[in-house]
Amino acid sequence: MKSLLLVILCIALVNGVVNGRRIISNTDRERVIEEKLKQLNKPAVKTIQSEDGDTIDCVDIHQQPAFDHPLLKNHTIQMRPSDKVLKLIAESPTASNVGQMPTQVWQKSGSCPEGTIPILRIQRRHLEKAPSIENYGRKPWHGVTKHRIPTSNSTTTLDVSLGNLQETAVLVGEGYSYTGAAANLNLWNPYVSGFQEFSSSQIWIRNGPYDNADSIETGWIEVDVLELNLFSWYIDQTDSGKSTGCFNLICPGFVQTNHSIALGTRFSPMSKDGGDQYQISLTMLRDFDRAVWWLIYKTDIIGYWPVGIFPRLSHVGTLVLFGGDVYSPTMASKPHTKTAMGSGRLAKEHYRHASFISKPRIVDNSESFKWPEPGFPLSTRPQCYGAELFKEAGFDEQRKLKEGVNSMFWFCSGSHGNAEFGYCCNPSKATNTGDPKEACQINLSQFRYSEDNEKQLLADKSGLARRQVSNWFIS
Repeated sequence: MKSLLLVILCIALVNGVVNGRRIISNTDRERVIEEKLKQLNKPAVKTIQSEDGDTIDCVDIHQQPAFDHPLLKNHTIQMRPSDKVLKLIAESPTASNVGQMPTQVWQKSGSCPEGTIPILRIQRRHLEKAPSIENYGRKPWHGVTKHRIPTSNSTTTLDVSLGNLQETAVLVGEGYSYTGAAANLNLWNPYVSGFQEFSSSQIWIRNGPYDNADSIETGWIEVDVLELNLFSWYIDQTDSGKSTGCFNLICPGFVQTNHSIALGTRFSPMSKDGGDQYQISLTMLRDFDRAVWWLIYKTDIIGYWPVGIFPRLSHVGTLVLFGGDVYSPTMASKPHTKTAMGSGRLAKEHYRHASFISKPRIVDNSESFKWPEPGFPLSTRPQCYGAELFKEAGFDEQRKLKEGVNSMFWFCSGSHGNAEFGYCCNPSKATNTGDPKEACQINLSQFRYSEDNEKQLLADKSGLARRQVSNWFIS
């Protein structure tokens, strides 16, 4: 079979087409890579080699990629928020009592001078791994699906668009005009199982119909192709990310003003299961005087999105989301992807185990930070990824966390099954029917002759007794 497949592939290559796509020669690909590297990497005033292998270029602030955007050719850089926004930043509950915060690894090796911004250099290895050199730096787009979900008002529903190959576990804020959002994101290094897959913890502010929305996003992400950590993201041109929008500074749109923080670079240390927990504090705020959306890390301005690049987010947001997001090209296939969300532990395991978002807050027309009320948890695939509000958790960790009621949102990640099988389980369905198929997204026939330890794992994850699992295999 392997020989046959090889012959077919070779024939396709000779004809220059594989799966309907034009294949370029190695020489042409090298040329395309070189041209893309020149386009992405701006001339550096200073270069810093980080101990983790990253290269940071200190680029003149006026030469940054943002100004390649056709709508920003004559843009005047905004260096300081308005007084209203500065007052909000000073009052932000997320920037105080954050607990242990990590640092960016590259900062140990040097700093960029004022008047420049640190940019993670895109290297040859990044483009060689990318499925598309042309679309490098964009989230993969495979269409969107409308999720019609009940809101806190049982008489209405909310249409939310999500990528067809993405799953989320989020806290939803809706029903108001939003001019900001902030939260502390628990920092983990989740397992990412496959090429092109990613796992993120983030904040979204959106406006527009489910299939035609603008979105600005920030958080941390683990993705093999981009090798990112802290990120900013935007979608513009009202196509829901079909052909526009980008991570960080890879394509024009986001204007950076900070000379100490580099988007896309790694943090250290990371949270450990049962051990120390680390968080990063991120905020997005609309500034009507400056006509921008600011991105803030703790109380430090990173930069901004000019509102002029957004048809729908040019004024306010209508939807805010906090939580986890997983993408996999095989999301619709079985077995389910093994890529974890957050820590990879269940939401019900809570502090020091489950990934969390503390102090999720919105800003509305009152110009103050508030809990996103009405707010509710949403998981697009609850048998795989879970979401839980602190006030619904039924446990008391207020003294330990010093957070208070309504200030914690938990989401779980990874399969409720195990990484070897890659299945997701809903124990309540299994115990009601006695059938693991009802609980787990897996073709159990492939485990017809499973070992005892595999059957025990299935019992543990599905909520069935060991005897019930054995009986199912026998039958």
